[in-house]
Amino acid sequence: MSRSTFAAAAALVLPVVALCGAPSEARAQAAQASQCSKEMGLALENQRKSGAFRMDVFMIAEQGPVKMTVDYVLPDRMRQVVTMVLDPKPVETILVGSKAWSNQGAGWTPVSDEITRDLVEQVQQTVSERPESVGRWECLGKLTVEGSELTAYQGGETGPVDLSPDAAKKPKNEAVRIVYVDPATGLPARSIFARPEKIDRPIFKAVYSYPKDLKIEPPPVK
Repeated sequence: MSRSTFAAAAALVLPVVALCGAPSEARAQAAQASQCSKEMGLALENQRKSGAFRMDVFMIAEQGPVKMTVDYVLPDRMRQVVTMVLDPKPVETILVGSKAWSNQGAGWTPVSDEITRDLVEQVQQTVSERPESVGRWECLGKLTVEGSELTAYQGGETGPVDLSPDAAKKPKNEAVRIVYVDPATGLPARSIFARPEKIDRPIFKAVYSYPKDLKIEPPPVK
């Protein structure tokens, strides 16, 4: 569940634009895109430097609508609570360092080595993403979202380019990613994946908060 959730954030890298001899308008657009990408990278760096944050997620998965709350205490702690709308019994997972446990309603038990590795990788990706590797972002300006004025950025394409012979035959992911940053704090406030014509009905929506007293400890195991 967690790996597929966060894998949704990966897309194909945009082609590099050759600037040599390009018109002045194209150079200006490239310079603006570079500045927007730097601003997005700084926002993500600020999030990591906060040391701890919470992500409340609503998304559409194969099993139906899913609600999820993920707490991060960097560098290596995470607590995740997943609730399926069709099966409201929550599944809770805790990662502390290289150990992980799960509770599906019958008490805490250690999880498998494979799932533990996935969770560790998930946290490491959250910690290790650097400004120079955040991909290309475009500035959307100030937008009012649920009464708050936020600075919006669209893009964030990262990941390897698919150069396989049948790459052109593969279905394209038409969804776009938009991250909204609080201009007062410089921290990401929310992010969405949505089809361009359905921005108000995103496939994935995350709202970020930054509790000062966030702690994650190993659970009591039977």
